[in-house]
Amino acid sequence: MSDDWASSRSSGFAVGGRLTADGGSETATVPTLPPPDESPTRLLSLSGQAVNQAHTETITAMIERTAPDVVVASDPQAEVVKPSLQRQIDLEILKAGSGMRPDVVAVGAGECDVIALPMGAEPLDTNQIARQQNRSTDQHNTPSNRCVITQAVSLSVDPYQRSATLTGVDSYRDRLPDHWWGEQTLHLSTALRAGFTTNYRSSTGAVTRFVGIGTSEADLGVGTTTQTVPATIIEVYSNGAIDVSDVDPQSFGLRGVHGIGATRIEALRDAGITSVRDLVAMPLRTLAELPGLGRSSAENIQTAAEARTTETVIPTGDDSLPNQEPVFIDIETDGLNPSTAWLIGVLDGGPAEGNYMSFREQAVDDGAHLEAFITWLTGAAAGRPIVAWNGYDFDFPVITEQLREHYPGLVDTWTDRYHLDVYYWATTKNGGNVALPGRTNKLEPVAEALGWEPTTNGIDGATVAEIYTAYRRQITSETESDGAVEPNWERLEQYCEDDVRALATIYEHLETAARREPATQTPTGENSSQGSLADFS
Repeated sequence: MSDDWASSRSSGFAVGGRLTADGGSETATVPTLPPPDESPTRLLSLSGQAVNQAHTETITAMIERTAPDVVVASDPQAEVVKPSLQRQIDLEILKAGSGMRPDVVAVGAGECDVIALPMGAEPLDTNQIARQQNRSTDQHNTPSNRCVITQAVSLSVDPYQRSATLTGVDSYRDRLPDHWWGEQTLHLSTALRAGFTTNYRSSTGAVTRFVGIGTSEADLGVGTTTQTVPATIIEVYSNGAIDVSDVDPQSFGLRGVHGIGATRIEALRDAGITSVRDLVAMPLRTLAELPGLGRSSAENIQTAAEARTTETVIPTGDDSLPNQEPVFIDIETDGLNPSTAWLIGVLDGGPAEGNYMSFREQAVDDGAHLEAFITWLTGAAAGRPIVAWNGYDFDFPVITEQLREHYPGLVDTWTDRYHLDVYYWATTKNGGNVALPGRTNKLEPVAEALGWEPTTNGIDGATVAEIYTAYRRQITSETESDGAVEPNWERLEQYCEDDVRALATIYEHLETAARREPATQTPTGENSSQGSLADFS
């Protein structure tokens, strides 16, 4: 299961699988997978609070990296987004609830219109929107999809009745043409928490999807706090598939460099260092003299910054890697607290040419794929180290528990094998053996910085778990089992294959770095990477 930033998804306030909405209710739905190889419409919802708290270079670096088609200003302090950034970026910045007429951006070759509703309550003039885009008003010139942005639809939560109600829907609907109230239109609210999704059912039976892309002021009750998501990426596909992912702007700037916290960043900024590249260029002697640093800390953060800017792995420790060819694995489960590992993906070989194998359950909860995996591991892959990313905390113990449940006689065979968590090896053990180039130390950002490119789109670990869980629920239900529809197993297995090839990409670079001497720096700040770190043991 990938731990990439796109899997940091928010979900709606739901109780017992149901969420009450005006005029009806919504039950859990199976995520829609996007069409293969389609490029989505990408919106970046950005709060004014994030713009105020992060340096301008950090925000522009985030926008450059996430590559949205449109920026949407959201609360808190939505009004500061456009004046702060309009001269810094070459993108349209939309804000709902401002101005006297709608703002419209046509994305791609007119496939999708992104429309921010203006202030007031007057019905939209669709002829005006067509004229803004130099279109005629006949249906042959309309986009295939629309994203309508509003701040009028919010959430009212009754924590005692354990229900949530959409408010403002009726007045919002009165502003839209009837033909905008269908599957071609996605309704996005900056007054709903980022990632909140519900299918609103009206009194007439029509179902409309609302997605939160901002901050909710709903009181969820005792023991909860209002969460402000500073930035959110929303991907919209032609078949209605969507993906909503939280983004931390600070991870694109100095705060994203390992070892830099709130105190150190102030010292760096006081010295005129406002970007990661500034940090790399600063002479080490000068950097070490800043308050709260010293030579050792200065070396560490400058090495981490250099790894980021050069997109390379830089050795910092002297531990070696195994001298045998590894077996790369990744598992797919039913969530972060799994009751099953229904798929074990294995890569035998390198990131490009290696042979990928899927050990997937063929019947829900039968566990036979576990025995097949162990049989292969003790046969064709006998004696080779088993490598995973974050394996010590997830993959390895989950497989152990699954074997205890289904094949207890195979547990020792599995636990006696040599397991290597390369995330732990790289970042944790004895302070870490390398500086990694990702803006976070999660699998996909690191692998992408090293040149890996995914072959799947619009899928993350949370989506895969949701799809599998929905299928298992149908299969095990007395009323739904006969009509259960199997997921697109090939797409889900391809996602797992992407992850093990990403892992192999990182490992390949770790091997190269492990043959080099740990980074040392001259007083002028120039790095030296000559010599040999350690041979394989």
